[in-house]
Amino acid sequence: MFKLLPRIMVVFMSATGFASEINWDNFNSSLIIEVTRPTGVYTCSGVAINTDTVLTAAHCLEGEILKIRVSNASAYNPKGKFWMASEFEIHPEYNKTASNFKADLAKIKLKSSLPASTTIYPIVKKNQDISGNILRLGFGGRSNQNIRTLVTPEFRGISPHQDILELDDMYSFSGDSGGPVFVQRNGQMYLVAIHSTLSYGPEGKYSFNPLLAAHREWINN
Repeated sequence: MFKLLPRIMVVFMSATGFASEINWDNFNSSLIIEVTRPTGVYTCSGVAINTDTVLTAAHCLEGEILKIRVSNASAYNPKGKFWMASEFEIHPEYNKTASNFKADLAKIKLKSSLPASTTIYPIVKKNQDISGNILRLGFGGRSNQNIRTLVTPEFRGISPHQDILELDDMYSFSGDSGGPVFVQRNGQMYLVAIHSTLSYGPEGKYSFNPLLAAHREWINN
């Protein structure tokens, strides 16, 4: 069940040299999420999977929530155009005390639809179906701004027992959580994961991203 609620600027950072020319209209489904709590206003990232449903990270919506809004602008502007959320649901398997990234997923239902021009990409059907160029988008804080940023991290591996995609990902910042991870191959884009968090282990700086294929039933319910 859903839980009821009581200037154009872009940056491109490439880890692989994937591309220098970007059609940003292809990524207008990546959204900034504004969450109002009793303690203040916070931002996360998300992705539209249809014109009135948005996926993000569960940890972005933990605790007491007063209001959720989403924007499709390229940069966060609290006075800009927003779509209000009517309800949201945290994945039932998310348990931060056991793991802060396993099933770190939430979905938001909007009161009204995003523009019909929003480019929606299909979710891959299998966890292993991630061959191609990897692209991650987010609105993390960079240079004192929250701007839509495209990163092309390197594939590191899959943790099958936790359904997690691991990426060598040195460009993740606070606010990127909940952003989409896409795979591009043969001229088609697929949504494969949601960005959760980072590890700073001896192997380097890499990210954990819950794979969506394992949760298709919950996503589509």
